[in-house]
Formats: sequence, C-alpha cells, structure tokens
Amino acid sequence: MGSRWIKVWADFSGNRGRTFLIIMTIAVGAFAVGFNSNLGLYMNESMDNDFLSANPSEAQVYASPLTDGMVKIARSVPGVDTVEGVASTSASIIRPDGTKVNISFTVVKDPGKLTLNLLKPAKGETDIPHYADKEIIIDASAKSLGYHPGDTILLELGNGRRREVKLAGYVHAVTGFPYNLSNQVNAFVTPDTLEWLGGDISSYGQLEISVSENQTDQAHVTEVAQAVADRMERAGATVYFVSVYQPGHHFAYNITQGVFFVLIVLGYLTVFLSGFLIVNTVTALMTQQTRQIGIMKATGGSMIQIFGMYLVLILSFGIGSLLIAIPLANMAAEIIGGRMAEWLNFYPVPFKGYTSTVIQQIIVAMIVPVLAAILPIYNSVKVTVREALSDYGLGGNATVKKESVSSNALIIPRPIRISVRNMIRRKVRLGITLFTLVLGGAVFIAVYNLWASFDKTIEDIQGYFLADINIAFDHGYRFDKVAGIANNIAGVENSEGWLEFPGTLKMGAGETGTQILFVAPPSTSTLIDPIITSGRWLEYGDENAIVIGNHLLNVFPDLNVGDWITIEANGKETDWHIVGTYSITGNVSPPLLYVNYEYLSMLVGEPEMAYSLRIVTAQHDSATQKRINDQIQAAYEAHGIQIQSTQLGADFIRDQKAQTDILVYFMLVMASLIAVVGGLGLMGTMSINVLERTREIGVMRAIGASNGDIQAIVITEGLLIGVLSWAVSIPISIPITSVLCYGVGVAILTAPMPAVYGASGLIAWLIFTIVLGTLASALPAGRASRLTVKDTLAYE
Repeated sequence: MGSRWIKVWADFSGNRGRTFLIIMTIAVGAFAVGFNSNLGLYMNESMDNDFLSANPSEAQVYASPLTDGMVKIARSVPGVDTVEGVASTSASIIRPDGTKVNISFTVVKDPGKLTLNLLKPAKGETDIPHYADKEIIIDASAKSLGYHPGDTILLELGNGRRREVKLAGYVHAVTGFPYNLSNQVNAFVTPDTLEWLGGDISSYGQLEISVSENQTDQAHVTEVAQAVADRMERAGATVYFVSVYQPGHHFAYNITQGVFFVLIVLGYLTVFLSGFLIVNTVTALMTQQTRQIGIMKATGGSMIQIFGMYLVLILSFGIGSLLIAIPLANMAAEIIGGRMAEWLNFYPVPFKGYTSTVIQQIIVAMIVPVLAAILPIYNSVKVTVREALSDYGLGGNATVKKESVSSNALIIPRPIRISVRNMIRRKVRLGITLFTLVLGGAVFIAVYNLWASFDKTIEDIQGYFLADINIAFDHGYRFDKVAGIANNIAGVENSEGWLEFPGTLKMGAGETGTQILFVAPPSTSTLIDPIITSGRWLEYGDENAIVIGNHLLNVFPDLNVGDWITIEANGKETDWHIVGTYSITGNVSPPLLYVNYEYLSMLVGEPEMAYSLRIVTAQHDSATQKRINDQIQAAYEAHGIQIQSTQLGADFIRDQKAQTDILVYFMLVMASLIAVVGGLGLMGTMSINVLERTREIGVMRAIGASNGDIQAIVITEGLLIGVLSWAVSIPISIPITSVLCYGVGVAILTAPMPAVYGASGLIAWLIFTIVLGTLASALPAGRASRLTVKDTLAYE
C-alpha cells in the first residue's frame, strides 16, 4: 500500500469516534430514503398484485329488486365488461362473552365460478374450504375473533331470531374491507343458507360492475355505472345510490400514496440535514490537518493527489454507511410492509431488493457526501506550503480579546460563562448545528401538531354524528313508536328521527345524472354541528333549501350558494335552492346533501317516519353507551322492529383514532430520524469543540479544575445549544404544521385539515432535546475529563 493510501486508512481507522459519527450521519439518511422507497415499492407491488388478481369490480349499483334478466340488461350497456348480481343480508354474531359483532353474508354458489371479486385461499391454505347449507366461510381478516374451523357461531338476525351456523373455514377476500377497519365480518354462504338467515334470494340488492376500458378513470367508470343505474330504473328497479371508489385500485391506495409521499419528503429532508453535518465535520477535519497538507505538499504531493486522497476518504465513509443502511432498510421494509399488508387485508409478494432504491441509496451515501465535502476539501488543499506550515491548527486563528467582566456577569457561575463563550466561539459551526437541530425539532413538533389535527378532524367529523347511539333501521318506522320505546330506557335523555333517501342529481338534459343521498335531520335538531364554508345552515321552515358539501363540489365546482339544482327522488323531479355549503373530511360516496326532515318526508311520502334514530344518553362513556344500546336492541326485538346496524359514538372515535394513529406513528419515526441526525451533529460539534480546546483544558487542569468541572462545562454547552434550538424551532414549526395539515389532508382525507398548535409537541421536544444534549455531550465530556495535563499541553 502506497504512503498516500496508508494515510487515508489511518484517517479512517485512527479516529474511530469521528469515523463512527460520519458513517452514522450518512447511514441515517441512506436508511430513511431506502426504507421509504422500499416500503412504497413493496406495498404498491403487493397491493396491485393481490388486488388485481381477484378481478375486482370498479363500481357498485345498489338497487332493488334486481333480477337475472336485469343483470343481462346491465351487461349490454355500452362500456360494461362484466356484471354480477349480489344477494346479501346481515346479522350479529353473539360472542361467548355476550358482545355483538356485525356480520354480512353474501351468496356465492360456487367460488370457482365467480367472474368478479374472486375469493382466494387464506394464507397457508391451498384451497377454498367447501361449505354446505348452514355453514359459512369467513374472510381471514376476522381471525382475531378467535373462531376455528368446525366451531359453531351463534347469530342474531334482524328480527331477533337466533341461528347457529358452522364455520367451514377462512378465505381471502381482498376486494372487501377487513374486519379490523370496518368492524364487520365478511362471510359467504349458499343461497339456501342466506334464505334461512332471513335474506331474499328471489332478487339481488346490488350489482358489481367492471368496465371494459379505462378501469382507473373515475369519471369514465362513474359515467358507465350511472348509465347502468338509469337502465335499471327504466327496467323497474329503485336505485339507491352508485358507488365508485378508487376504481382499479385497492381501497387503501390513495391513502398509502399520500403517506409514502410525506415519508419520502421527510426522508430526503434527513439527507439534506446530514449534508450540512458532513460540511461541518469535513471542515473541522481539514482544518485539523492543515499542517499535514503542508508537509505533503512540501514532499512533492500535488494538489490533485491530495484532493483525491480526501475524496477517497469521504467515499470510504459512504461505503461504510451503505453496508449498514441497505440491509437495515430492506429488513425494515419487509417487516413493516408485511404488517401493513396484513392490516389492510392483502397478501404481500416475496420481498426482493429494488434496483431504483439501491441507486437512490448510492446517490445519498456516495454522491451527496462528496458534493458536500468538495468545497471544504478544495479550500484546504489549495493553500500554499508556507500558509499551511505557519497555521496554528484548530482554533489557531482565534484573536485575543480584552474583555472586562461586568458585575452583573458575576452572578452567573464561571463554568456557565465559559460554556456560553465556548458555544458562540465558532459561529458558523454553531449556525450549522443549530440549523439541523432547529429544522429537526420543527418537523418533530409539526408532526405532533399533525396528530392533534387528526384528533380535531375526527371531532369535526363527529359534529355530523353527535349522538351517543346511532341506530339504522332496515325500513322506515313511525318516529313516535321507535322514539317512545327508546325514551323509556333508563339513561336515555333525548332522541331524534332522521331520514336518509337516495336521489339523482340532474345537471343537464341528456346526462345520466349523479347519485346523491339526502340526509334529513329535523329542522330543530341539536345533534349536528356542521362546518359551514359559505352561506348558512338549514333553518326552521325551510322547504326546498339544501346544503351541499365539498364532495359534490369536487364533482361540480361551479355550484354556488344561490344556485338551483334539480334532483329526482322517488320518481319525481324537484328543484332545490342551495343556501349553504359545508365541509367534511374523508371519502364520502355518494355525496351527502342536507335538507329538512319535515319537507323531505312529505315529498317522498314518508311523513312522521324515521329511517334512523339518533339517541343521546345521560352518561357519554363507552360502557354506558353499550349498556343502553343493548337494552334498546332488546326492546326493539320485543316489539318486532328490525335494526339494520348500530354505531356507538365512543366506538366511532376509537376506531377513527386507531387508523389515524398508525399514520402519525410512521411520521413520528421519520421525524425521530431527523432528530437523530441533529443529535449526531451535536455530538460531532461537541467532539470538535473539545478537540480544539485540548490545550485550554490542560491549562484549566493545571490550575486545579477537576474531572467534574471539565465535564460540566462540556455538557452545559451541549444543553445550551439544545435548549436554544428548541426555542428557535417553535416559530419555525408553525408554517411546517400548516403545510403538513394541508398536504396530508388533501392526499389522505380529500380535504385540508385544520392546523392545531398544541403544547404536547413542545414539551416532548424539550424533553428530547435535554436528553439529546446530555447524551451528545457525555462522550466528548468523558474524553475531555480523561486528558492529562502533560497530554493536553503537548497536543498539536
């Protein structure tokens, strides 16, 4: 090995602490980019592979009654590729502990003859279990309920009757919503079993539709599905609504794309910050080796040779970081991607490395450090031999300052004054260190604020469902009857009858129309608190007044307050006056239009009838809601009133938070990686500062400074830098919070989220900063305290 490369190896291996810091700084950025890229590619590949293999439908038309003849008519509509009729019913599972779980049954005569939404064997199985009459197969996402093949499951039907069915086994239904997200079990039965469970097998209630082309074009799919709906109406069916949600993609596709985008941005932000730390560290390294550069030049070394030596050193750091980052990123993506796939109900493909990810990691670990180090290296190697040999080394260009100490300064202990002086001695280095810590802290605080924004968004959504218990009936019942039964239950304070009714918005002659759903609360309702974006809310006495939401405005952005629209409902067209617009986050299909109950019930011939009941309890905790809900269901069962579904307010908040918390945890991981980069930068800065002040430490030791004094000065300096960065990061987090809330809201929830600025993020980052400053300073402080007077005064 030549002398040049011996020196490169000595620089790489001689100072292990510095080498470790540089490699880890680069590796964190390479890991973040690699993990995010791997996770996105792995999830998309697995999601598309599993979902598309089931030949999914792109649209659903909910109507009744639908016969086999109508299904044939639907297949003849231009643009349609395949149509299947679906017959289904619902019930509740009575678990051994007495709790109830919603379950939906769908008729599948022969899984092998399905043409849409194919069923596949559950993981670990090779075939779909055979099931006979009074037997069911269940989507494997509901395995968490604890039932095993051969177990008997007790069911309660809508009319209160109970049935027992045998679990034949599990199946993989990738096109359905998993149990953990919907709190509803998807089961499949024979026609005879469905009829035995109270379902209707004489007709279908739903059409699954696949278009012949442009399967991912939502506008095209919607147009074809609406044409099918119109044809069904002309054939004598009543169409309730048309659903087109992310056609050609898994239901979680848009959400995951938004999450991956945010994570990738945070990952490259980590790389950006690590680049600044590399500049800081390389500058200190080159300053330390100024005399060595002068000696190499004096003995015949050219500027290009010396420049190349240091570039090879930087590349060596990059190679070391790649050896750490690539396997860790692959392993993390495979493990977390597999868990996310299980949570979202699709089976991942075998993990393999992705070339595009490795290329990104090579750029991050090799190219970015070289680009960051070029200028500091060039500025050092271009000096002349005379300038290099006359340089005093680290800290040598400091000028002597004659300062008098004021009496006020004496209040502050001398060690703290020394720490403050040392902190601001190298302003450029301090600025770079603060920049990384401030930006990392601002992002960390912003992610905590995003968490609070998710909670606020859930509260806003709950404003449209303020009741403690929401009960939906399978058809309309007289309000005074169902309300009277509920109000007689101890603990019930109030109840309101609401009406939901489908309609078709007609925006022009010759157009197929757009399915909507009327939601009609009483004009005096106290159980809705909408977010009005323009105009006003419904008032007592309003008749043809209507309030439209952001989801309809996304389809027809030209609609404004004051406009008139025509909607067909119950075979009759009626004009409605838009008096206001509201906003609600999330994916809502079909669009919800709010009108007064009194007018709509008369219009559709259902006066004094309630399709849903919203109940307020005296106590609002989950246990109370559940107890009263069970009592109400029992009372309705005794009176022959059939319930379609129930929703507890506490359960709604819990389920929504469980989903949004997963997203926040991912972002907190990336924010923590940024914080780690800042911590590594602070550790590197403190190491350099201690190295520069080696002789100064020797002088303090010579005049009696103890190990504790030296350590206290260094650790205090690190803490001061950390606390200063915390204070500066607070105002910087405000615009970052606004950008995150807007971007994440639009990408995931279809509408911007309100920005919330809470104290939890500030406190968490302050604690993190204090711990970080202490730990980052502890190693340099320990090294400084171990220096002897002889070693320090002899140091160059």
